[in-house]
Amino acid sequence: MTLDGFEFGTDGIRGIAGHRPLSPDGMLAIGRAIGRWLHANYPAPSVLIGRDTRPSGPQITHTLLAGLAAEGVDCEDVGVITTPGVAHLTRALGYSLGIVISASHNPADQNGIKLIGADGFKLSDAAEEQIESLIAEMLHTPPPATRFGRTAQADQHRDRYLRHLVAGLAPDALHGLSVVLDCANGAAYDLAPAAFAHLGATVTALGTSPTGNNINVRSGSEFVRRHRDTLHMMIAANQAQLGIAFDGDADRVVFLTPKGVLIDGDHILGLLGARLKTQGRLPGDAVVATTMSNSGLAYYLNRHAIRLERTKVGDRYVMERLRQGGFALGGEQAGHIILLDEEHTSGDGVYVGLQVAALVAQEHDLLDRIAAEMPRFPQVIASAHLEHRTPLETIPDLQPLIDETLAAFAHQGRVDVRYSGTEPNLLRAMVEGGLNSTQHDVIERALAICRRVALAGQSTAPRIDMVDCATGDKIDLETH
Repeated sequence: MTLDGFEFGTDGIRGIAGHRPLSPDGMLAIGRAIGRWLHANYPAPSVLIGRDTRPSGPQITHTLLAGLAAEGVDCEDVGVITTPGVAHLTRALGYSLGIVISASHNPADQNGIKLIGADGFKLSDAAEEQIESLIAEMLHTPPPATRFGRTAQADQHRDRYLRHLVAGLAPDALHGLSVVLDCANGAAYDLAPAAFAHLGATVTALGTSPTGNNINVRSGSEFVRRHRDTLHMMIAANQAQLGIAFDGDADRVVFLTPKGVLIDGDHILGLLGARLKTQGRLPGDAVVATTMSNSGLAYYLNRHAIRLERTKVGDRYVMERLRQGGFALGGEQAGHIILLDEEHTSGDGVYVGLQVAALVAQEHDLLDRIAAEMPRFPQVIASAHLEHRTPLETIPDLQPLIDETLAAFAHQGRVDVRYSGTEPNLLRAMVEGGLNSTQHDVIERALAICRRVALAGQSTAPRIDMVDCATGDKIDLETH
């Protein structure tokens, strides 16, 4: 690739809206590159495109559609819909490609492009690399004047997706259950309340008035993981049995109990893993998670004779391992849960939310019991905003520091240091202690690692944020 910023990361192309690659010329070139690639692989290609509620979404959509149409590709725009909604409809309705305009849980000034293949799965790395190789050419050559694609609105497809979400559950599966939904002012703002109400739940919904700029602002799954007070207060005020929060494109979900206990992706993987095994529906007696999942999940699954397989961070790697191993359940601590079967080819926060809510409707204290049964090893994630992205492998004293950290935890702990796949120059250091470690020890080790990387990148005073993975609470570093 010859132009920085146009590469596909772990979750598509991301950037600041209006700036390259998400500028008008960049989006036109990307649309044309996708169109050229489609014509090389499909005799009569068609595309379904959807977006979340960001203010830049319509402009990016229209410019991308112009590039696709200039290459003779027919497109349908489904409007505001979740990422898993596009994945389902792409496969179910026979499109050659699905495109989602979203930056997921990131702030409103950012946006991105996710590509979904005709099979409903994220497009392969090889296919994305082929598209990348075409982008530079499209930036410097005019579109052909020999073929023109058509574009059309397809809002009606959202109703089909809603029917897909509730299929398989009894019409009264949530009867008698009161839920509070936090829809993040994002893609699920109207769809999620409709799905829960359709199955008989009493619904109180927050984050359902999107202005574009308020997506993920003091709302949504990432906010609730760190600040539970608002959702907890609404649960109490409505005497609800469950709180559920989605992210901006609704492929993530976390839960909150009336006692204020946060239920994250690890808890849900443990709950669903044990249930599926009891039902004989857990192939290989295995669950797939990333290196970020707490070892408490492995401990819990082991008690149920289920093994935990780990991958690199990113749901695409979880999905890759699920498909390779023929497994059915995987996900991430942040709430991206994949229930893989013939009908579901991506993580879907609303679908998982409905499935878990149906279990809670039968056992109101279920999630509190799961949280009590699953130990949580001391674990923190430090995020350092650096001036320069120095390759980690070029920092000579980083590995000795990691080895020293593991030795301090009697080699029972874990360390994962990486750059974010979705935010530039953002370092993430996960440090997990052993059984006898204190949280203070874990915090000090994570800070030391972040500062070592920052010093190598000439970021002498980086802004470091830290979260307690066991509770989702932000840690006050001034006390450490």
